[in-house]
Amino acid sequence: MALSVATGDAVRALWVVGSRHGRPPSPTPEADPWEDQDPIELPQDTAVVEFGGIPTISVQLFGDLEDTVTLEEALVFDVPRRDTVAFVAAVLEGDAYLRLLGADLPGVVRGVLGFMLGKLLVVPVRAARYEQSWPYRMIRVESRWVPPTR
Repeated sequence: MALSVATGDAVRALWVVGSRHGRPPSPTPEADPWEDQDPIELPQDTAVVEFGGIPTISVQLFGDLEDTVTLEEALVFDVPRRDTVAFVAAVLEGDAYLRLLGADLPGVVRGVLGFMLGKLLVVPVRAARYEQSWPYRMIRVESRWVPPTR
């Protein structure tokens, strides 16, 4: 399957960002913009780029320029193509952080309700901020790749 120019450029840019951070993506046939024939059938102009390590990152590039970035197989972000590469770069550079919900509440209330309110993973990209609820099952993981709560 031949990829569109926009999708092929995005795949190449993701490879550059991953390589720059010592995390080149794992080779996947459907994400190879240099290959004309592809043995895996995906919808037209779709590619998947996966980064191993911590956190695991899977980027699914769609032809409509609205991509899906999945972190640790649990946090799913819908990201416009214009921000996809910058989003992955922000995660790899350590710019993502946790935000405690209810942080603006008074101390006693925040302490009592903090556990119930939970946390958000925030990934700042240019002028935008992408936020996703932090799953409870990932609390043990947070110290490995996400800075402390801001």
